[in-house]
Order: sequence, then structure tokens, then C-alpha cells
Amino acid sequence: MLVFILLAYHFLQAQNGDTLRHTQDFLTNRLEDLARSSDRQQDYSDLAGDYLYYARHPININSDEVEKLLKLNLLNEMQLTALKNYIHQYGLIYSVFELRYISGFNAGTLQRLLPFITVGKPKATAPFSFKRALRYADNQVLARYGQILEKAQGYKMSPDSAYLKPGSVFLGPPQSLYLRYGLRADDHLRFGFTTEKDAGEVLFPSRLGDSVKTVLGSQKPRFPDFFSAYAYLANLGIVKKVILGDYHLEFGQGLCLWSGLTFGKSAEATDINYYGSGIRPNTSVNENRFFRGIAVTLGKNNLAVTLFYSHNKVDGSFFINPDSRQEISGLLETGNHRTISELQNKHRVAITAFGGHLAYVRGIWRTGVTFYQTRLSLPLEPAAKLYKIAGLRGKQWNNASVNSSLRLNRLFFFGELAANPGGSFAGMAGLNAYPSDRLWLTLAYRNFSPGYKVLYASPFMESGRANNEQGLYFGTKILLSGKFTFSAYADFFKFPWLKYHINAPSFGKAFLAQLDMVATAQLSMYFRVRYTQKEENYLTAESYSPILVNKSLSDFRFALTYSPDAQLTLKSRLEFVRYAKKEDYEQGFLAFQDVIVHFIQIPLTLNFRYALFDTDGWNSRIYAYESDVLYAFTIPPYYDKGQRAYLLIHYKLRKHFELWMKMARTWFFNKDHISSGPEMLDSNHKTSIRVQVQIKF
Repeated sequence: MLVFILLAYHFLQAQNGDTLRHTQDFLTNRLEDLARSSDRQQDYSDLAGDYLYYARHPININSDEVEKLLKLNLLNEMQLTALKNYIHQYGLIYSVFELRYISGFNAGTLQRLLPFITVGKPKATAPFSFKRALRYADNQVLARYGQILEKAQGYKMSPDSAYLKPGSVFLGPPQSLYLRYGLRADDHLRFGFTTEKDAGEVLFPSRLGDSVKTVLGSQKPRFPDFFSAYAYLANLGIVKKVILGDYHLEFGQGLCLWSGLTFGKSAEATDINYYGSGIRPNTSVNENRFFRGIAVTLGKNNLAVTLFYSHNKVDGSFFINPDSRQEISGLLETGNHRTISELQNKHRVAITAFGGHLAYVRGIWRTGVTFYQTRLSLPLEPAAKLYKIAGLRGKQWNNASVNSSLRLNRLFFFGELAANPGGSFAGMAGLNAYPSDRLWLTLAYRNFSPGYKVLYASPFMESGRANNEQGLYFGTKILLSGKFTFSAYADFFKFPWLKYHINAPSFGKAFLAQLDMVATAQLSMYFRVRYTQKEENYLTAESYSPILVNKSLSDFRFALTYSPDAQLTLKSRLEFVRYAKKEDYEQGFLAFQDVIVHFIQIPLTLNFRYALFDTDGWNSRIYAYESDVLYAFTIPPYYDKGQRAYLLIHYKLRKHFELWMKMARTWFFNKDHISSGPEMLDSNHKTSIRVQVQIKF
């Protein structure tokens, strides 16, 4: 294969279009870290959507839109100021390579910016009109088909007999279906919908057997399983934003009201400050974490107020208590509705939320106040376990916060203080300091009390919930030269109350160091070392109850990207991990080679990977991002012993039609079946296919 590619090299040319192919390692690495923290396949469309959009519609750095680079974490406060000062002093920038002469920029900065920026004289913006917006808006329709070719256990029993094993039989076919439509006229007008059927979910509900329908009762499935839509307008006089349908809210530092996903700790060690979008449309298929209703932001001069109302049904673990009352033991986020058991939990609880946010901006100072109430139609009563006592419980929570940011020369302060009025508190305070153009420092302290209760929050944190955590974080980035960049962080954290598998207050720490080199425009590489240590229960043969011991994970990675020109890209990675917990040790190794080819005579792109992995088990798993069809995200965990390969084909037929096809297979050397329960495959390999078409008009 490699020989063929090298022989064909002189017949190549560059094309665009695969998910995140142009965002470089800084973003895909952050998605890998996010996948490890959740251990669950998610749709990152909302998180990466702006990067995908601006890769197709670059930001003119000579225009007022340059502020967006700050919100995208492509520039920091000091770099943005240096860019503006340079333009003010020397005039408009007409070559992106002029950026290398700006203070605080180096080859790494330029490599990160290039996919998302353009230069030249800014175009004059015409007053908004619906007629013009609809005439020149971008429209796109995407349709996707996917399937695992091997037959899982859940499909081997007839759906008509599913009532005999309500949690083990998939009621629908193994195909996954996805349809998405979007209209966008810059930042003024957006409209769209997304619909999805996961593998195993019912395609034709009317064909279910009577026995299954009887068991399900009012929980009978409908097609499509998931549907989301929105209509969004912005920048219409005092109406800054208004949305009807499904949306996200993002304010402050994520402690009180932030419904979307956020990046956590990563090699971007100084990028922990949040820049919330306020109201933002929901475009993902994460089925249970968004608002559904109406929201509006009104603003004039330095003041803006956001008001919202939402009523959304989500999944919950439903049960009837001894007093014959209906309750839920937990809120579910998988979005799977394949079996009778999963369908019985679908849309079991309605969440009503309403409130608002008041924002004030005056020069270098920004502040905001948030207050809202969340109500559940059924009480949330988690299992009676000691570590859950301080968690979410009940039917109603009030949340309020004050957030603020202030810039003083080379110092940027940010923070948020949140509370359940009359109850517990949570707070975060941070500082970005720029002692020089080439030295950046970040210091942040967080303290979330065990009793703090919030449903829609996603602050910078170690654990998955915004409570029961204290931490002190140090981060730095140093532009060592025009080619070398060094990044590092140290995070020391504490959990004051018990957690899952942690039967006492515990401590932990995390460190990372990464050296990046952009040797030439064609060659770049980085070396990364990461270490995490936490305390966890450990039961010995001599003890009657678990004791806390240290659990650690060390990770060493070397990655290299070589592009002789725009027609061929080679990406290589070597990674080694070591897991330790008392006498339990695991090691893991991953090596992969990517070959990306762009043909010259036809608008065709081939993206091929071969990966070889060898780990001692799940604890030493390694995550690696894969190129995929547009708006699809695959970040599989590599564990046990085996190999994986995939081929992604992207064909651009004329201007308005694009086709993607991806086939991937994992072979395991050390076992004859994969997974467990209804997802178990009676083979040592797993093969997936995915086909997608896009029509633009």
C-alpha cells in the first residue's frame, strides 16, 4: 500500500472536508483526553463545530472578527493585543506569514492559526435582511449510514421474544442512521435539525410483536429515536440573540450554568479560562444534556440580559419505591434505547429550567450574575450509599453565581463564585500572567463543596461532577524559539468527601510536560510525558474493609507529522503507558502510521491508518483520535493485544456533492470474543463501515 502511494505521489493534490483534518494535534489531543475522562463514545459536534465552520469560512484577522480567535483558544489575551497593535502600527496584514514577526508568535502559533484565518481588506458588512440572508446562506444536508458487520449477541434472539430477556435483546436492526440539515447566514441566521437512530434501536415500531408492545405500554418506541431542531437569530438591534428549539447555555467559568461539553486538562496548559457563548444552538446527538424551549439575549451599550425557559424530557433509571411512589435513581446520558429495559427508562423524567443571566462590560472589566431554577417531574433518589449522600437529590434546585474578569496590563484575572442560595458554595479563581511575550503562566484555585448541587455545570475540574473537589493548578507555556514550544502543568487536588470506589477523603496530583517542534513547514513533532496519581480502595486478603492506596498512570508519547507538500501527509505515533496500583501493574504500547493522499486528476482523498497495540488490560488502554466522515468522531480505546486498520475515502463530486466511505477493523490476538452482554461478538475481530453523503446548496 505504501509503495503504491509513493509511486502515485506525483499525481496528487490537496482536498478538504474530513472531520478535524485541519485542526492540527492541539484539538484532537484534547478530544482524546476528554474521551479518556468519560470512557463513553460521545458526539463532539457542539464542541468542535466552530472549528469545523471556520475551517471552511476563515476569519479575516484584519476585521473585528479577530476577537473570535480568543474564544476559540487559538490566541490568548496577550497575543490578541499584540496582533491588534501590529495592525494599528503597520497597517493591514496581507500575508499570513507576516504573523511570525509579531511578539508572542512563533512557528507553532502560525501552524495552529493557518486553517482558520485569512488576510486582506475586510469586506464591508451590509445591513441584515432576511431576503439577503436566505439568498446567500449556506445550506447543507448530510445523510449517514453505519453498521458493525459482525453479529452481536443482542441480535441473535428474535425481538418478538425480547420480553423473556428485557435487557439482553436488541429490538431493532444493527444499522445506525443519521440525517442533518443546516442553514447558516454568517452569525445572523441559523436553522437546522438533526435526527438519529442508533444501532439496535427500532426502525419500524409497528412491526414489534404484541407481547413486546404490551410490556412496553406507553414506552413504545417511535421513529426516529432522536430528533432535535432549532431556529436562531442574532445581532438584530437590541436583540443580540434569540433561539427557539434546542440550545445550550454557557456563562462564566461553568460553575453554575454551562450545559455543553468543555475541554479539561491538556497540553494547552494555559488555556483553562472559559469564554462562554451565552446562547448556542444544539447540533449534537448527545440526547439528554441540552435545553429545549426559548432563550433571548437583549443588550444595549454595556449591558445585556439573557432570559430562558426550557422543558425537556430525559432518560432516568425509573423505579417504584416501597410507598408506591415513582422515583428515579439516576439520570442517564447514554442515549441508547435498544432493549426493553432501556426503553422503559426513556424520557422518564421532565426537567424544567428557567432563569437568566445579567452581563455588564466596561473596558477591561466584565462581570455577570446568573440565577435559575431546575425542577424534576419525579424525585431523584440515588441508591443509599454513603458516597452519594452529598450528591444530587430531590426535585428542585436553585443556583446562582457571580462571574468576573479583569485585565490589568499583562495580568488577566478570571473567576466565578456559585451557590445554592441558603446552601453550599463552589468557587474558582484564576490568573493568566504574561511576564514576557514568550513566557505565559496560569494559576487557578478551585473549591467545590461536597454539598453543592447543580445539574448544568461543567467547570475546569478533575472529576466528572462540579462538587466535592478542591484543587490548585499551575500551567505554563514557553516559546523557547521560533521552532520550539514547551508546555507544562501541575495540578494538586483533593476530594473532601467519599467517591465511587474511594471510601475516605482522598488526594491526587497530575503532571504534564510537552515539547513541540515545528522544524519546517513540512515537518513537526512533539514529545509528551504525563503522570496522574489518585487514591483508590484496595482490599487485601488480611483486611476486613478496603484501604486507600495510590493508583498511578504514566504516559509517554512521541508523534511526528511530515508533509513533503500539500499532496501527501504522513503521521506517526509511538506511545507507552504504565499503570500501577499496589501490587497490580499493567503496561501498554501503541504504534500507528497514518498515510493521507490527495489525488491530482480526480477530487479524491485517501486516509489510511495501521495501528499495532499491546496492553496488559483495560487499565493500560490508550486512546487515539481517528479521521472520520464530516461531523462524526471516533476515538477508540486500544487495549489487550491486536491491530487496527481503517481506510477513509473522500470524493468531492463537483461543487455541491461530497461522498465519504470509511471501513475499519480491529483484530485481537489474545481472545476469541469481544465485549460482553448483548454487545458481545463471537469473533476476534470487529468491523465497522460508515457511508455519508453531503449536499450543499
